[in-house]
Amino acid sequence: MFDPAGRVRFVITVFKDVTERRQAERVMKFLAEASATLASSLDYRRTLATLAKLCVPAIADWAAVDMLDADRTLHRLAVFHVDPAKVELAHEIYRRWPPQLDAPMGVPHVLRTGRPEVIYEISDAVLTASIPDPEMRAMLRTLGLSSSMCVPLTVRGRVVGAITLVAAESGRRFAADSLAVAEELALRASIAIEHASLYREATEASKLKDEFLATVSHEVRTPLTAILGWANILRTRQNDPAYVSKGLETIERNARVQAQLIEDLLDLSRIITGKLRLEVQPTEAGPLVETALDSIRPAATAKDIKLRPVIDPTAGLVMGDPGRLVQVFNNLLTNATKFTPRGGTIRIYVHRAESSVEIVVQDDGAGIEPDFLPYVFERFRQGDGSITRAQGGLGLGLAICRSLVELHGGTITADSAGRGKGATFTVRLPVAPLRATPSIPAPLPVSLEEQPLPEERPTSLDGVRVLVVDDEPDTRELLVAVIERCGAVVSSASSAAEAMEMLRRSPPDVLVSDVGMPGEDGLTFMRKVRALPPAEGGRVPAIALTAFASSGDRTRALLAGFNQFVSKPIENQELVIVIATVIGRFSG
Repeated sequence: MFDPAGRVRFVITVFKDVTERRQAERVMKFLAEASATLASSLDYRRTLATLAKLCVPAIADWAAVDMLDADRTLHRLAVFHVDPAKVELAHEIYRRWPPQLDAPMGVPHVLRTGRPEVIYEISDAVLTASIPDPEMRAMLRTLGLSSSMCVPLTVRGRVVGAITLVAAESGRRFAADSLAVAEELALRASIAIEHASLYREATEASKLKDEFLATVSHEVRTPLTAILGWANILRTRQNDPAYVSKGLETIERNARVQAQLIEDLLDLSRIITGKLRLEVQPTEAGPLVETALDSIRPAATAKDIKLRPVIDPTAGLVMGDPGRLVQVFNNLLTNATKFTPRGGTIRIYVHRAESSVEIVVQDDGAGIEPDFLPYVFERFRQGDGSITRAQGGLGLGLAICRSLVELHGGTITADSAGRGKGATFTVRLPVAPLRATPSIPAPLPVSLEEQPLPEERPTSLDGVRVLVVDDEPDTRELLVAVIERCGAVVSSASSAAEAMEMLRRSPPDVLVSDVGMPGEDGLTFMRKVRALPPAEGGRVPAIALTAFASSGDRTRALLAGFNQFVSKPIENQELVIVIATVIGRFSG
């Protein structure tokens, strides 16, 4: 201020405390640098180690990161201080006195509770209460620790690790605002861990997809090679009975392999989309296991594998779909046969275990590597996915087994002592309620590994007039040949419209129609047939043929007016028997 003469009389000085603003700016700069570090790599272990260095001395004198492994064991990922000698001392303390997961304070407590922990002042009393070992306390005192914070790292609701920040020689003391910074840092680190985990999962899924597609290509092309190769040979060796017999046997066997591959893929699709339905009824597990044993017995005999079933007939009833349960047991037994060496033994147990019926399949074969055991029931997983693997298959069988068992309310587990020490698979199915009584078992699906139905004495269809409808020429010609072989008089149509015209002109004794046809499908065609007067074929016995083989497809076919339903691929003798049945010529 100036007087009238212009002389300075006094000065007013204004001070503005910008400590908080500068501190906030430093925090924001630190968090920005932390975010950049975390975003710099998808290797979260490396970025978390770098993050620990970034914390010192910006917000702490010490920084440590501890992580929980998949098996819930704790390991220290990083620890940092500006003095390397002190870092080495911290490593020595950790090696000599590793944290106990049940400890009442520190990292273990934060991992258990998922809540942060702050010690505003690390007094001698705190050290004495939390560190029972006097030598360890003495070593910690030399570090001059004054205050600490520990915050959890949480990914998808699960605590996966913790960040510990400690004040020492700087003399700082942590407070509520310090904890807020630490929690924000942990949140950003957790997001980085989740992103890295998602990337790793996506990469693994892509790898599994590529391996699966390569496996599908191999598994489909291999039987195709045999089928096409032998078809060409048979063209030039038609007069050689040995070649004809061998060729036909090989073609049939490989066609069945392809059919099973397709069935597995369809089952997987139904499971993924939730469209797989069970036809549940009270049933005994023992007879179903025996059915599965019968189907794999030829393969076991060929390898001189001994089958040792121990089936308790009093094990009790389960509520299940007999066909699907046979599929589970057949898959497990086929797997055991595949991986058991010549001369080995497969043991099968069926017994009561408290409120469950337990089915155990135990082999002394190749075993399962410990690192693969947790993934044995995952889709597309195989213990050996290389091109040099000894066993074929898509790697779907066990995944399908698990899904089917879980749909029944049961569990399936795998156990193995390791490579070359065999494997044990255990299925547990809940016992049926006491009021349940076994009903007449539904017909079980014939395993594609079984021999075809005998054809030495085909069922007679002499004089029976059959109309076959199928848009696929090869299938249509096959159906005509199979039915004519039994003495029937067969006419054929390539479309629903053509079949309708033929049917009105001369109604047959039996109609055999494909369901999936272009233009007008078999269901629509059948509804039109049933609308005809009896004299024009409105009541003709009708059999549906379809590659869509679910229970829903069967129901839709029957509701449309078909009398019977046959799934593709068709067993020749099965089709003939169904035709004979619908016209009353087959009594079983």
